[in-house]
Amino acid sequence: MSDERRDDEIIGRALSRAIETIDVNQTPFERSRIASAPARRSIFGLWQIATAAAAVVLALAIGSWLTRPTEGQPGVAASPTTPAASASAPAPSATASAVVATSVPTWVYFARDGLPPVGAFVSGYAPTIASQGAHISERLSALRDHASGQVPSGASNPMSLVATNAGGGGAQTSMGITLSTQGDLATVEFDLVPGWGVRGAAQSQALLQQLVYTITEEPGIRRALITEKGKPQAIIDQLVVDKPLTREDVSGYTARGSVDPLQIGGASSPAKLTTNYSVDSLAPGLARFVITFDYGTSSASNDPQFSAGLIPATNETTGKAELEITIPNGSDTTTTATQVDRSPLRWIAVGKSNSIRAQVYRLGLDDQRPWRAMVLSNPTRIVIDIGGLPRAVSDRIAVYRAQVFAATPACSTTCDLELSGAARVFEANVVWRVKDGAGKVIANGHFLTSLGTSAVWGTFDTSIQLPSGFTGNATLELYEASPKDGSEQGLVQIPLMIR
Repeated sequence: MSDERRDDEIIGRALSRAIETIDVNQTPFERSRIASAPARRSIFGLWQIATAAAAVVLALAIGSWLTRPTEGQPGVAASPTTPAASASAPAPSATASAVVATSVPTWVYFARDGLPPVGAFVSGYAPTIASQGAHISERLSALRDHASGQVPSGASNPMSLVATNAGGGGAQTSMGITLSTQGDLATVEFDLVPGWGVRGAAQSQALLQQLVYTITEEPGIRRALITEKGKPQAIIDQLVVDKPLTREDVSGYTARGSVDPLQIGGASSPAKLTTNYSVDSLAPGLARFVITFDYGTSSASNDPQFSAGLIPATNETTGKAELEITIPNGSDTTTTATQVDRSPLRWIAVGKSNSIRAQVYRLGLDDQRPWRAMVLSNPTRIVIDIGGLPRAVSDRIAVYRAQVFAATPACSTTCDLELSGAARVFEANVVWRVKDGAGKVIANGHFLTSLGTSAVWGTFDTSIQLPSGFTGNATLELYEASPKDGSEQGLVQIPLMIR
C-alpha cells in the first residue's frame, strides 16, 4: 500500500528527532502488549493509594462493555482482579445532614502553552453526598489549592492565580464558587474580590481551557457556562466568556475528530495482533496507538481491512470520547484493560465482536480532537495518531516536526527546514510557503507524501531550502490546493525563528 523502505525511514527519523515535553517510558515495540501496563514514573509522586483508586475508577468506567457482550457490541473477558461494580459502597441517604469528605486522588487539568490542557491526579475530596455540583466544586477547590511544585512538567496552573472570596457555605459553595447543573450544562459563578489574577491573551485562554476541562470532567456534564457574581458572563482580563463551552470549543484545534466511521477495505487474512502506544514522544500533544499484524507467512497481504471511528463514551468517568478500531479475523490474547491517564489517552480496552469475528480496540480520550489513520509496512501495522500541536494540525495536514538546520552557525549560506508528519491530500501533493515577519513570501514549493488520494493518510519526511542570508521571525504555511479552484484547504501555520 506504500513504499515499505520509505515508510520505515520516515518513522525512524521522526521518532529519533521527536520533541519531548513530558518524560515518557515507552514500551519497546517488539515486546509490547497492552495487557501489561507500561512501567512509568508518576509525574506527581503520588502514594500507592492513588494508583489503586484510579484503577477502580477505570474499572467502573469501562465495565459496561467489558462485562456485557451482546450480538451488536464486543464482549470482553473481564480481568480477574477487576472489582465488580456491585462491590462499590451504596449511595448515602439524601437526607444526610453533613458532607463527609475523604481525601482521594482527583482528576483535574493543567494548562500547557499552545496545547490543550493535560490531566493529572491531585489530592482532593469526594463528598459522600455525591451531587454533581459538589463534585465539580471539590475539583475546582483541589485545583485552586494545588501546590505549584507539583504541577506536571511543561504545564502551569493559572487557577492558582485566581483570588476568590471565601464567603458562602453549604455543599454547593466553596471558595466563592457557586454551581448549578441542568442536563449536560454546569453553570459556575465565581465571586471574585481583586479579579481573576491572570494577564494577557495567552494566560486568559489557558485559564479558560483549564476551567472548562476540569468542570466537564464530571460525568454527564459536557458544557460549562462560566460567570461572575451579578453578571451574565465572565471577563477574564479582556477575554469575554458569554456562552456555554465544550472541551472542543477551547482545545485550540481548528477541526474536531471525525465521527464518521472510516471503512478500509483490504485483506482480512487471519492475523495475530500486538499493540504499542506512546504519548507526547512523537510530537507534543500527540497520542499514538499502533497495531502490528503477524500473518505467520511472508506472502500475506500488507493491506489490512479495518474500520475506525469516534463513538459516544460508554462511561464518562474516564474520558468524554472513545475511538473504536475493529479488525476482522484479528486475534489478540489480551483480555484486560490498560489504564494510561496521560492526556489525551485515558485508557485502552481490548475485546471481541462475536457477531463478525473481529478484534476490537477502544481508546478512552479526553476529547474529540482530530485523529488520523495510517497503514505502514515491514511489519504490517495500523497507526492511529490522535491530536498533536493544534497550530500544526488540520483536517488534512499534521506536522510533527519543523526544525531549521543551518550549514553554518547562521543561515548565511545554506539553511534547510526539515519537516515530518502526515497528510491526506489530493494526489499526495502538499503545497508550502514561508513568509517573513511582514507577510512577504520568501520561499515556496510543494512535495509529495507517501500516499495519494485515500481514506488513510500518507507520511512525509522532507527538507525545504530557505533563502540564504535570511534571519528573523518567519511563518511556515502548508495546505492542499483544491483540485476544483486551487483554493487553500487544511491550512496550517507554524511560527519559525531562523538565525
